Formats: sequence, C-alpha cells, structure tokens
Amino acid sequence: MYRIQPIYRSLFVVLACVVMIAGTAMAAEPIHVSSYDMIQLERVPGYAHSPVVVGLSLSLDNQQLVTVGDDHKARIWDLTTGKLSKELYDQHDWIRAVQFRPDGKVFATGGNDRNMYCYDAKTFERLFQFRSANYAVTSLSFSPDSKRMAMVGYDASVVLYDTVHGREMQRWQLTCVSQDSVKFSPDSHYLVAGGRDGNVRVFDTTNGTVVADFQQHKRRVNALAFSPDGSLLATGSDDQTVCIWSMQSLKLVKTYQYPSGKVRSLTFCGPELVAAGSATNTICVWNVNGDNAPVYTMDEHKGTVAELVWDASRNVLVSCGFDSTIRFWKFSNGVSVAEAPTSIVR
Repeated sequence: MYRIQPIYRSLFVVLACVVMIAGTAMAAEPIHVSSYDMIQLERVPGYAHSPVVVGLSLSLDNQQLVTVGDDHKARIWDLTTGKLSKELYDQHDWIRAVQFRPDGKVFATGGNDRNMYCYDAKTFERLFQFRSANYAVTSLSFSPDSKRMAMVGYDASVVLYDTVHGREMQRWQLTCVSQDSVKFSPDSHYLVAGGRDGNVRVFDTTNGTVVADFQQHKRRVNALAFSPDGSLLATGSDDQTVCIWSMQSLKLVKTYQYPSGKVRSLTFCGPELVAAGSATNTICVWNVNGDNAPVYTMDEHKGTVAELVWDASRNVLVSCGFDSTIRFWKFSNGVSVAEAPTSIVR
C-alpha cells in the first residue's frame, strides 16, 4: 500500500484546490450568444447616418414591433415577415419612448418635441395627443389595467394620464430634474422612477405616497425592470452596476458589476434571468438565483444598446441600438440557439 507523506499530502491538497478553483472559473465563463436575425435601418435622405434606434415595444400578440429614434419617425414592423408596415411622422424631434398599452389596442410615443401621441394598434391612426408635458419626454409606462400612463422627462415629477382622453390625472414629485425611466409594477401597486441623481423613488399607486428611495447608485439611473411576478426590481446606472431589489422587503438583494460601460437598458428574461445593455455595445445576462458572473454575453451591436424587450411567447430577447439595428437573440438551457423560432423575423 502506498502512503502519501505529509509534505506531499499538503501539496496534493493545494493542487486539488487549484484544480477545483480553475474548474469553477471555467464553469463561470459566460456563454457567447449570436443573434439569429436582425433588421438594419437604411440611411434616410438628408441625414448623414442611418437612424439611431433608441426605443422599441412589442404588441400584445408579439406580431408587431414599434421602433423609434432620432429621425423623428415611429416605425411599425410585421414580425411574421420582417417587413416595415408603416411609418409615422407626427413628432418633430427625437422620439425617446414608445409603449404598447397592455390590452394591445393602442400604443403611445413621446419625445424631445414635448409631445405624446396615442395610436390605434391595428389601423395606426392617430387617436389623440396627450396633454403637452412642456418638457422633453424620456420614458412612458402603462399600468397593467391599461387605465393610466405614467410619463417622466426633463422635470422633477412623474405625471399620470388617463389613457382614454390623454388628460393629466396626477403629478408626483421626484428628487431631481431629469428623469430617465419609469415603470409600473406588474400588480400596479408600485410605480418607480429613476434619473440623474441616482435615486430610484418608489410610490404606492393607491395614494401617491413615497414608500422608499433606493439610493445605492452613485450616478444616473437609466433603466428599470420588474421581474414578471413583481417580486424583484432591477435598476441600471452610469456607475456600471445593476442592482436587484426585493419589492417585499424594499431592500437591496445583490449588485452586479457590469464588465464595461454604463448600463443603458434592462429587461427580465423570464423569472430568473435579467439582461442589461451597455454604452459599450454589449449585453450581459445574469441568473438572479446564481452568482455574480454573467451566464450569457452578446457583442454584435456596434453602438449603445438603448433598449431591451423580452418576447415571453417565444423566449426571444429583442434589442436595439445606436448602430441602427434591431437584433433578435435566443438562449435556452445554457446553450446559444442559432436558428430562428417559428413565426418571427426571417
């Protein structure tokens, strides 16, 4: 029988630990995902470059996608064919925000010209104009019951409108001028907003009271996203972090350090995965029940990743960016899926 001497036994333990650590590091390497399709916007006559795409929203049946950007147009895409269905020209400056109402009947746009418009989702007819904000609009969010729309922009308030006539209902105060994101929780109980000072204010929508101020971020908050069940809130900032908050305890759960660049966009990809897009053209995806290492990375955008949307019906991540593209990504069970799913852009 061979016996390992003490000194060799120690070396053996050290080597075993090194191998274990190396194996763990290898296991933690994120999986690189390639997009399986994309839409490339062509250069518009009179512009020096192709349109920058800064916002997008999916219809209720996930068959239509509306995109907006710096050329003052809203474009409606048919996702069964990948073709452009309609262009809308009502706004006269950058369109910063677009959102379908949860009931799927209408969508709204808002932008730098201080105007917000409501359109029929089937005919694309302009139904009405929301009351002017008197300042640039940066983000819109509909309540899950479709009765209210929240708006923020270059002002220290969040404004709630009724969605039938576009009239102002309420106005709640925030902590700084210049807000970048606003979101209703899936159960409508909370409304959250974040902006330039790094603070995320949480309102109780039943009475407009402030229930919390999340003050972890050191710089501007650009993006907010609720998990599908509303139990978690993700916040993304210029300080290169993504924070995950419990909406039950109103406490910080964990913080992810983005590998590079300011965090500009966020979405949950189902209950466990959260995706973040950055100003350095990349997307990282974390498992909120895992460690602090990304599980997926995507790097095909050539400009800031301005918006992310999750198509839950097909498990597809949709992104848009300053490179004038809309890209489609799919990942499942730890594997990048290269082929396009049924009934999506060809």
